[in-house]
Amino acid sequence: MNCPDITVKCVIKDESEWNEFSDALCRSYGFENVHCPLVYCIEGKLIGDGNAFMNHVKDCYNKSLPFNKEASKARARLMTEENQKAMSKKRDGDSFGEQVEQALEKVKKSSALELLDDSFYELKFEEGIPMYVRQSNFLRQE
Repeated sequence: MNCPDITVKCVIKDESEWNEFSDALCRSYGFENVHCPLVYCIEGKLIGDGNAFMNHVKDCYNKSLPFNKEASKARARLMTEENQKAMSKKRDGDSFGEQVEQALEKVKKSSALELLDDSFYELKFEEGIPMYVRQSNFLRQE
């Protein structure tokens, strides 16, 4: 929010993949030092690790990112959880819930939805009281 012209792309790798990935990346850009996280510009300028990124933002944009130890620890926990979820998804594929959502998205785009539109309850308020109502038109022409 503070720096709208910055776009961040996270490439999540498992620990077993990190050394090979970072080595190949550093060789392709000519970086000598490997950091975790490895922060660089898409043009190929190495920024460094997370602390170097914070300093880079401060130098370039005159803005400091408000982080303290607790915020850093919370962010590290969040990143660890996100990495674990991403690696699990990469290894195991979509969860059952995600598969159901994808199937429903396909149905929503198909013409079959017109036949189902009166099959679901709709939330309506009557004199301020929430009610779920299902209306059906059994006499419509198909």
